[in-house]
Amino acid sequence: MELDEMKLAWQGLDRRLEQQHTLSLQLFRDSRMAKLQRGLRPLVWGQAIQMLIGVLGLLVLAPIWIAHWRDPAVLIAGVVMHAYCVGLIIVGAVVQGQVVRIDFGAPVLVIQRQLLQLRRTYAIWGAVVVGWPWWFLTAPLLVVLTRGAIMVNAPSAIWIQLAIGVVGLFATWWFFYRWSRHPERGELARRIDDSTAGGSIRRAQAALDEIARFEQE
Repeated sequence: MELDEMKLAWQGLDRRLEQQHTLSLQLFRDSRMAKLQRGLRPLVWGQAIQMLIGVLGLLVLAPIWIAHWRDPAVLIAGVVMHAYCVGLIIVGAVVQGQVVRIDFGAPVLVIQRQLLQLRRTYAIWGAVVVGWPWWFLTAPLLVVLTRGAIMVNAPSAIWIQLAIGVVGLFATWWFFYRWSRHPERGELARRIDDSTAGGSIRRAQAALDEIARFEQE
């Protein structure tokens, strides 16, 4: 075989290898993207359930505090619960909107940025709007459901609940954002960040990382 023929043969082999690699990469990317999309479904369903709870809360609680708006305790408690239910709906809609806007056909770096934004939204707004208020919700909920009777018959129960809420909220903030952030507890801080991100988002990021590593090989 002459030298020119050998060069052509090697060039043809290189093209076939490159095509094979491109095909393998595309198949791997498609499988991992499908896995990523499936991994985000529980998050979407969870946010839909959260929004449904918010709507049901409005339908059940709003008529009670509106009918007793002349009672300041019921009015304040009702407005607090109303705001919380609206918050559930808004946060759920925002998270679902960010999931829908993810462009699964975009480069990996673009999708990574979109997932990072989704993770931040879920962790921050989910904690501030949905999670932290749980420390205080028992008190206004009892006031609304009892039509203010608990403020007459057992007001101490409400004040105790609020006191527990203050202590619990402060303890949560101190543990998550002070104590766990000490340089000696870096691994704990990482685990906490992962837990606040939600399993669906972590699995989606893991699938995307697999694609990024495969592309670099």
